[in-house]
Amino acid sequence: MAEEKVQRQATEHVGSYEVKLEGLEDGYRVTFKTDKEAVKTQRRVGASFINFLRQAEKAGWYIPAPFRLLLKFWGRYNQKMS
Repeated sequence: MAEEKVQRQATEHVGSYEVKLEGLEDGYRVTFKTDKEAVKTQRRVGASFINFLRQAEKAGWYIPAPFRLLLKFWGRYNQKMS
């Protein structure tokens, strides 16, 4: 992948998070950093919620639009990671 040119950037510490906003030539990138253990815990909780939504969808339950979009984007994310 070609190296992206950062035109502007700003970093801010919010609680235990470090938030970095970078202005690139063709868009923006936002990066959040925190404690690795906190990230692992949040990923487990997030994965459990995604699994619940998948099962609810398979069971034929009505899934509100924001959560349907979440399932759609999660599926794309997992395809790119494979």
